[in-house]
Amino acid sequence: MHKLVKLQLRNIFHSRFFYVCLALVLLLSPIGQFLLEMFNKSTKPSPVFTILITYFNSELDLISKIFIALLCCMDFSEGTTKNIIARGYTRTQLLFSKYIATLIGLFTIYLAVIILSFALFIKNGLGYDNTTILLLVDSFIAIISYTIMYATISFVLEKNASAIIACIFIPAIASLVLTLLDNNMHLDIGKYWIENVSDAFRKDPTLSNLIVPVLLYIGYIVAFIYGGIGLLKNKEIK
Repeated sequence: MHKLVKLQLRNIFHSRFFYVCLALVLLLSPIGQFLLEMFNKSTKPSPVFTILITYFNSELDLISKIFIALLCCMDFSEGTTKNIIARGYTRTQLLFSKYIATLIGLFTIYLAVIILSFALFIKNGLGYDNTTILLLVDSFIAIISYTIMYATISFVLEKNASAIIACIFIPAIASLVLTLLDNNMHLDIGKYWIENVSDAFRKDPTLSNLIVPVLLYIGYIVAFIYGGIGLLKNKEIK
């Protein structure tokens, strides 16, 4: 299994799209914020943790979704999946190698965001308070949950274009459907959808309010992993 993960990581760090995504994320997050504050004198300088939490609370932006989709579909688009299976690896092992490699690749990008944010905004202060760690914990568990969801969708769909479109629109459509159900059937289930589970916590970031979103994120992680394994059991590997 570790050889398969190593192969996936090599694919990431030897691929052009990883560095394109890294450059775009840095440009649109800390560098973009820095340029905005530099040229807009009316903008109050932002401390480091404010920048980081604001960015991480978006969970995964469009670039990250594209990164996950392209990575998870890479073996299919290059026609190497059958060769991997022929070496004795199972579909489940291939799926888990994608999860691990995707998380490592994505957190490498986020680590670069953290380092650059500290370099650019440290002069504005840390912006650290008692709730900062709780907000970061919520953000990172959310990122893991979203990554597993998008990786599962992409791996099952196999095609780059289909995976990217699905990663962009499935969450939006699910949120719309749940909102309509809540409004028309007087339900209150929309708050449990992955995009909404942290809303109450972020309005009042306390340890007791963090427990529910963390448990729900873990539930989503388990559900998408088992869902991916189930969908792959009888799927033909091309």
